[in-house]
Amino acid sequence: MKYNYIINVRDDDKLRASFNELTQKVYGFDFKQWYERGQWGDKYIPHVLEDKGRVISNVSVNLMYFNMGGEIKKYIQLGTVMTDPDYRGQGLNRYILEKILEKYRGKVDGIYLFGNDSVLEYYPRFGFTPIKEYEYSCKLHWESEAISDIERNASRIEKTDLSDKGTCDKLYNAIMEYNSSARGNNPNDGFNMCDNLGLYQFWLAEEFRENVYYLPDIGAYIIADLNADTLKIYQIISKDVIDIKKLAASFRRVSEIKLGFTPARKEDYDIEQHIVKDCTLFILGDNLKKVELEKMMFPEISHA
Repeated sequence: MKYNYIINVRDDDKLRASFNELTQKVYGFDFKQWYERGQWGDKYIPHVLEDKGRVISNVSVNLMYFNMGGEIKKYIQLGTVMTDPDYRGQGLNRYILEKILEKYRGKVDGIYLFGNDSVLEYYPRFGFTPIKEYEYSCKLHWESEAISDIERNASRIEKTDLSDKGTCDKLYNAIMEYNSSARGNNPNDGFNMCDNLGLYQFWLAEEFRENVYYLPDIGAYIIADLNADTLKIYQIISKDVIDIKKLAASFRRVSEIKLGFTPARKEDYDIEQHIVKDCTLFILGDNLKKVELEKMMFPEISHA
C-alpha cells in the first residue's frame, strides 16, 4: 500500500483536522466539538489511510459493550466508512477493512455495521451476513378512562436543560450508574449498551439535545420525542422499572408508544420488523445472530 495506515488520529492535531474535513465533506458533520468537549474517548478509533498529511480514507472501530440477557458482550461496530472522492476506485476501504478484521476477528463476540443499499453485495464478501431487527410499540386507549385518572397516575416530569453544566453532569452520572457493566443494569432495557458515555454525549449534544426529560420522584431520565400523539422513547435511564403507561400519561393523551430499544418485558408490546430505508444491519459472528433470533434491535442511540 503506497499510503500510510494510521490509527492514532484523535491525538494528532493535523490528522484529526483532516479527518474532520473528510467527515464534513462526505457526511456533512464532524467530530470537532465532540473532541473539544473532551468527550471523544478511547472507544471510537478511526483507522485511516493518509497521503502527505491528508486523511483520504477511513473505517472507524467502535468498541461496544452490551448486556445481553445478563451477559456482557464485547462487539465491534464499524462506522464512518468513507473515502475522499479524489481517491475512490483504489480499494482503500477494502484495505482498511481487511486490516481491522485481521486485528479483531475471533477476539470479540461479534462485529457489525449498518450499510446502505449500495453495499448489499459488498460486505458479504468479507463474511458479513444481513439480518433483521425488530421494534416494539403499544397502543394506549385512554377513552375508557377519565381524564382525572390519567392525570392522577401521571409521573411528574421535567424538561432537562442540557445547556447547564450541573444538569449535564447529573445526567452523565446517571448514565454511568445505570448503564454500567460493573455497577448495575438498566432493568427497562433487554439489550443494554454499557460503558459508553462518550457515544451518549455525542447524541445528546446533537440529535437529542431537546429530547431529555427527568422524573424527579424516582430520579430517572427519559430520552423521547413526542410527535402528534405518538411518543418515541429512545432510552430509559433508571435503576427502577418504569411504568410505560404512567409515563405516557405525563405527556397527556398519547395514543401510541414506540421504542428505539429492546424492552426488558417484550410481552407488553406489539412487535414488528424494524425497517429503515436504505439501511441494513450486517453481522459477523454467531453470537450476533441472537439479535434476529430473539427479536431484538440495537438501541438507536448506540448507532455510531
